[in-house]
Amino acid sequence: METYVLDASALVDIYNHFQGKFRKLKPLVENSRIRIPEGVFRELRRVTGRLYKIVESWMGDNPDCIVRIDRVHNLASELVRIEQQYGERIQVGRNEHSGFWKSPSGRKAADGQVVAVAKVLGCTVVSDDYAVRLVCMLEGIPCVGWTEFVRQASSNQLRLF
Repeated sequence: METYVLDASALVDIYNHFQGKFRKLKPLVENSRIRIPEGVFRELRRVTGRLYKIVESWMGDNPDCIVRIDRVHNLASELVRIEQQYGERIQVGRNEHSGFWKSPSGRKAADGQVVAVAKVLGCTVVSDDYAVRLVCMLEGIPCVGWTEFVRQASSNQLRLF
């Protein structure tokens, strides 16, 4: 089974759609199949209450589920490269698209962390953000939306729906 790096909006969407069953994702956390960059964790603290508490409890039992940028070899340098290359704009062929920093979160956005963690650790990104999906395509990183993630997780005995 794959390891997934989820962005904040994917976590929020899954929680909102499967609130009563969201805790069923814990086995994926326990088996190191879900990774959450520290920036996404901070973003959850800013925008959610109960969801943040659930993820915080996951971290208590499995501290490695939260990826600390400074604790993974080459991750900080990869994050700098990704943000420099795709922060302002994303060039795809002849077309230019808004970069990570054009989102409502601006430079506080954790999109670069999501992509960098997936690149360095060899994970699949879970995001429906257009900029993230474009960068994943350019960087050769597998990327699925939250609905496909739920389908895959449910087919692996978690039974979210």
